[in-house]
Amino acid sequence: MTAPGPDTVVLGATRAAPPAGVPARTGHTAPAGEESLTEVVVQVLARALNGLPAPLRRTTPVLLAATDHCVATTSGYVARCVEAEAGGRRLRPSESMAPEPAQLLQEFAERSDWDGAGHVLISPRGAAEQALRWARGAVAAGLHEAMAVCELARDPESGGYLVTGTLVAAPAGTPSPGGSAGSGVVLSGLGLVTAFGDGVDPFWRELLAGRRALSDLTRFDAARFRSRTVCQAAAEAGPGLPVRRVLLDRARTEALAGAGLTRLPERTLLVGAGVVPHLPAVDDAPQIREISLEEEWDGEGFGVSPGNAALLAHACASGAFGLAMAREWLLSGLADMAVVTGVSALNVYDYACLDVLRATSTRTARPFDRDRSGVTIGEGAGAVVLETAEHAAARGHRPAAALSGIACRVGGRGTSALSAEIAADCMRAALDMAGTDRVDHVHGHAPGTRQGDEAELLALDTVGAERGWRGVPVSSYKGAAGHLLHASVFPALAAAVQALRCGVVPGTPGLRSAPDTRHVRVPAGPEPRDGIRSVLVDNFGFGGNNAALLLTSSATNPPKGEEPAWQTRSC
Repeated sequence: MTAPGPDTVVLGATRAAPPAGVPARTGHTAPAGEESLTEVVVQVLARALNGLPAPLRRTTPVLLAATDHCVATTSGYVARCVEAEAGGRRLRPSESMAPEPAQLLQEFAERSDWDGAGHVLISPRGAAEQALRWARGAVAAGLHEAMAVCELARDPESGGYLVTGTLVAAPAGTPSPGGSAGSGVVLSGLGLVTAFGDGVDPFWRELLAGRRALSDLTRFDAARFRSRTVCQAAAEAGPGLPVRRVLLDRARTEALAGAGLTRLPERTLLVGAGVVPHLPAVDDAPQIREISLEEEWDGEGFGVSPGNAALLAHACASGAFGLAMAREWLLSGLADMAVVTGVSALNVYDYACLDVLRATSTRTARPFDRDRSGVTIGEGAGAVVLETAEHAAARGHRPAAALSGIACRVGGRGTSALSAEIAADCMRAALDMAGTDRVDHVHGHAPGTRQGDEAELLALDTVGAERGWRGVPVSSYKGAAGHLLHASVFPALAAAVQALRCGVVPGTPGLRSAPDTRHVRVPAGPEPRDGIRSVLVDNFGFGGNNAALLLTSSATNPPKGEEPAWQTRSC
C-alpha cells in the first residue's frame, strides 16, 4: 500500500477480546483509496454486518464512536462563525454546520438495507471503549442478538481518519431477545430549568395557563440574525463559569432530590447532551464554553467515573437517545443508576446554525398552527434519574413514571427534513416495546417549523389509524418556553409526567388555528382528562435523528394523599 497522503481516509479494523461466549467479528482491512469519509464508513459498516442473516443485518444497532470527527467539524464551524462575526455578516449557506456524525449513519441507511437503531458517542475520553462495553453487555444480556461498533479516530500521520468496525454477536442458537424489557426502567427523579424559572412546578403552572416566556435576547449581539426574540432563563454565572454549568447544577439539584438521593451510587452512568468535547483549536473563541467542555471535564460535577461519563450527538433528539442508552445500560447490568442531562445555553453558534438554515421564526413560534413560521429558541436544562423498577423498590423509592417503550432511529433524507415514515416507525416500535396500542396523550416535538410539524402530524395520524386512536390530544410546550435544542426532551418529559399525575392535558401556547387531523387533535388550551395512563413523547432532530418514547403511570405510584414529598406538587 502506498503511504497515505494528508487527506487520505484509512480503512481498517480493530480486534477486541469479547467476554466468554460472546464472539466478536470484525470488518476486513482494505487499502486506502479516494473514497470520502462517508463512503468509507458505509464500507466498514457493510463489511462488519455482512456475515449476518439479512433480517438481522437490517435491524442490528450501530454504535458510532466519533469524538475526533465531532471535534474537527465543530471547530471548523466555530472558526467560520468567528470570521463571519468579525466581518459583521451572517453565515452563508456554504459556511453552515458540517454534517453531524449521525448523518454518516443516515447515509449508511440510505445506501444499504440497514434499518436499525444508531447511536453516536462523542465522549471526550473513551467513546470507543464505552461503545464496546455497551455492545458486549447488551448482547450478553439478550437485549440484542448483535451490535456493531464503528470508530472514527484521527490518524496523526495521514491527517485523515482510521475507520474501524467491530461486530459483537451472540453465539449461534442463542434465543432471540424479547421486546418488553423496557417496562423494567423507571423515572425516579426529574429536574428542570426553563425561562419560567427553576423546577417542574413553575413550568407546569405557566404551561397550563398558556403563558409565553418571550423576551429579547441579551446573551450576545443578535443584530445580524433573522430573529432576536427568545425564551431566556435567569442565570448569573460567576467569573470563568459557563451559564450551562449554572443551569445544569440547578436541574441536577431538583432531580436528585426527587429521586431521594444525596449522592449518586458508584456504578452510575451519566449521559450528557448539549455540549461537545474540548475544542483546543478554537478554545479562545467567544462563548465557546457554552457549547464545549473544558479540557479537564469532571462530568459536570456529578462525581461519576470518567469511563461512565458519556456524551451523545443527535442534534435536538439527543436527550431521547440518551434515555435509550441509559435504559440498555441498566437492563444489561452495566450500571445501577443512570442520570441523563441536557442543557441549552443561548450562544452565537447554535443561533447562527439555525439562522443560516432559516429555521428561526422572524415572529414567534406557533407549534402546529397553520400560520407557523419557525422556531423560537429557548434556554434551560434538564436532568432525569433512571433505575430499574427492582432497584427503586429495594431502596423504598416510588418513581414518577415508567419508561415503558423507546425507539431511536437515524434515517431519512436531507439535513433538516423530518421523515414522516421514520417518525411513525419510531412511534410503532415504542408502543410495541411497551406492549400496548393505548396512548392517552401525545407531547409532540413540534418546534413550529412548517415541514417538521406537518410530518409529525402525518406520522401520528398514520399510527393512530393503525392503532385505533380517536381524538388523542397532542400538544407542544415550545410556544411557551421555546425550543431547548439538544435539551428539548426534558420539558416534554416534565409535561408528560405531570399529565400522568394530574390528569390534565396541557394546551399548545401560541396556537390560534389548529390543523386538520383525523385521529389526533391539537387543543389550544388545557383539558382535564380522567384516566391518563400513557403519554407518547416525540423527540426529533436535524440530520435524520428520530425518537419516540412512551411513559406510563408507574405501578408503584401510591394512592393520592400518600405521595412522597416531591410528588405532592400542585396540579
